[in-house]
Amino acid sequence: MKIKVFKTQDKFLDVEVLNPDATIQDYLDAINIWIENSMDPPCRGCDECCWERIPLTSIDVLNYVEKMEKLLALEGPWPVLSFLKDHCYVYVEGAVVDISLGFTLDGACSFLDQTERICSSYLARSLVCQSFVCIESTERARELRSQLVNSGMDELVRMWLMQSKQAGQKPFMHEQYQADPSLEDYPSNAFSGKSSYDKILLKDICTAKLWSQLC
Repeated sequence: MKIKVFKTQDKFLDVEVLNPDATIQDYLDAINIWIENSMDPPCRGCDECCWERIPLTSIDVLNYVEKMEKLLALEGPWPVLSFLKDHCYVYVEGAVVDISLGFTLDGACSFLDQTERICSSYLARSLVCQSFVCIESTERARELRSQLVNSGMDELVRMWLMQSKQAGQKPFMHEQYQADPSLEDYPSNAFSGKSSYDKILLKDICTAKLWSQLC
C-alpha cells in the first residue's frame, strides 16, 4: 500500500503518502477502496455530486475517448476534439481556459442517468468523480486533489490548443470573453505525454510544501 486514506479523530478524510513512488493511480485506488469499505452508508444510489461542475484532466479525456469512442459516436481523425466539442463545456476568458464535462439544461452531468441515478460512463469516471467524498477533508487532502486537477487541466488545455492547430481548426469554445489563449501560457508538465494515471508520480505534481505535509 503506497497511499493511506483514513478518517481523522475529527472525522475528516485525510491522505498520507507511504511510498515516495506513489502514483496518481495509487491515490485513486486508495480513495476508491476507502469509499467501498468505509462509507456508511455505502456510496451508492446518491447522485448529488453529479450536479456539480466536473473539471477534467488530459487523461480523463483520453480515458473517455478510449473506453467510450464507439458509444459516443466520435467522428473524424481528431476524437479528442470531437469529444470536447460534443460532450464538454469549454469556457475561455482572456488567456484562462476551463474545460469541464457537459451538463443538461437543469444542471446535471450529461452522463448521469437521472432515472436510475447512476453514471452512464462509470468505467471512464474522471479524477474528480473518483476522488469525491461527501465528508469534510483535511487541508492537505483538499490541496492534493486540487493540484492534481489543476495540473491535469493545464495539460488538457495544452492538448486542445495543440490538436486544434494540427487539425487546422480554430479552438472550439462554448463560451468566451475576449478569448486569447496561448500555448505559451500552458507549458508541459508531469501530465504531458502520459496516457494513464499509473505513469505519473505524485511527487512530480505536488509542490515541495504539500509533499512534505503528505509524507
